[in-house]
Amino acid sequence: MIASGMKLPKISLGTWLMGGTKEPDPLNNDQNDISVIHTAIENGITTIDTAQNYAAGRCEEIVGEAIKNYPRTAYQILTKQNREYLSYDNVIEGCHESMKRMGIDFIDYFVCHAPNPDFDTQDFFRASNKLFDDGFIKSVGISNFGPKNIEIAVKTSRLPILFNQVHFSIDDDDIITTGTYASCVKHGIKIQAYRSLVSIDDNKNAQPILKKLASKYSISKYQVVLAYLNSYKDIVFTIRSSSKKHWDEIKEAMRLELEKKELDEIKKTHTGKEGNFRQFLLM
Repeated sequence: MIASGMKLPKISLGTWLMGGTKEPDPLNNDQNDISVIHTAIENGITTIDTAQNYAAGRCEEIVGEAIKNYPRTAYQILTKQNREYLSYDNVIEGCHESMKRMGIDFIDYFVCHAPNPDFDTQDFFRASNKLFDDGFIKSVGISNFGPKNIEIAVKTSRLPILFNQVHFSIDDDDIITTGTYASCVKHGIKIQAYRSLVSIDDNKNAQPILKKLASKYSISKYQVVLAYLNSYKDIVFTIRSSSKKHWDEIKEAMRLELEKKELDEIKKTHTGKEGNFRQFLLM
């Protein structure tokens, strides 16, 4: 195995919904999205997380527009190969198309967006090995991979698998119950949690403890959730935020250490909550 020398930061900027959803939105406020990216970089959040299928490539184009006046050393790019195109040739072509859309000549973190049983999972890693050798990518990650596909990734990739980007919130503990978290810890793979703050109100049982701790620490319940999730070993986050105030609050939550009894109380409300992406983890 080759060491890539890369290390994923604690917080990355998520760009899902920039430019549209699955297709480009002709009414999208591109300048607002560009401003969000600039604000993140100016607040020390220099890893930008995007994907080929976000707005059918338009999101990557917006990222490219946002970073074009920054030196390449000022940011890192994380992008994800579309799970509908996972043949060896698809992956090689997809990487080059992503670079073209963003106006860059290498990708810092190249990620398989999710497994797809219609393709040989090994092909993504065979292709990423080649892309690394040719200097087009600096490291490899995975997303929505459960234990079976994690084992395939580890065995096939000559690069270390740096992280597994998965949904993890107080309304979804699928990474625990499917063995995904344990598999990642076993192999030294970090968990990059996405959409951690989107549906916290859906966990009704958690609201009283979140409210109590928010009052105790004079913070928001969203910060309490981040502090709780951050208590898990080897976890990092991809988060969307648009202001210095919000980034400061996120950083503050990363520094907060809840007491064990408080963590246990939240965990009781979290255990057994099934999310919307479990099917990928079970592949």
